[in-house]
This record gives sequence, C-alpha cells and structure tokens, in this order.
Amino acid sequence: MPLPGAGDLHQTVQWAEPFGAMDRYGNEQTSWINRFVVRAQIAAKLGGEDVMAARLQGRQPVTIRVRNTVDTRKITTHWRVTDTNSGIAYNVRAVADPFMGQPERGRWIEVLAESGVAI
Repeated sequence: MPLPGAGDLHQTVQWAEPFGAMDRYGNEQTSWINRFVVRAQIAAKLGGEDVMAARLQGRQPVTIRVRNTVDTRKITTHWRVTDTNSGIAYNVRAVADPFMGQPERGRWIEVLAESGVAI
C-alpha cells in the first residue's frame, strides 16, 4: 500500500479482546469484550497461491491499517476486529509496523486479518 493519509481511513472497525469464563457445567466459554472503535483502511489481499487457495475455501485475507495509538498498540493475534459497516468479523493473524526502518516508522499499525474462519 502507498503511504496512507487521514483521508484513506474510510472504514470504522471495532476491536474486541477474548474473555474466557466457566459456564455452570464447568466448560470454558469464550466471549468478547469490545475495547475500542477506530477508523481504518481495509484492503483485500489479492494474488499468491496461498491467498487463492484461501478464497476457494471461502476465507478472505485482508490488510487493515490503523493509526498507531495507545489503544491500537494493545492489539494481539488473539483479538478479533469487526467492520462496523458490513458486520464482517475478522480473526487477527499478524500485527506489525509496515514502515520499520523508514522515516514513517511508528505512525501506523498494519494488521493481517482473515474472515470466513472460526472466530
């Protein structure tokens, strides 16, 4: 993706963290605690053999770019993200600074996420 600007953050996404609790039968139940909502840029991952195979299985990998803030630095691969406009929920697969070693370092966080899989 090219260098982002504020005008590129077209989507609104909600980030949720898993919370495990025992039900009355002693089974662990995972629920989600909504942590924060931010503006984001969501781009579908296109091309590549792995991506094409994922699409055949009904999964859609995407890259989600958000500003680097106190809240977004908490995101881990255990979290999920939901596009508030479409309602699509994504599993977070990886979290990284896309500009490591460049002057833009520390401004953005890029998240590799995937929909169409168990959350």
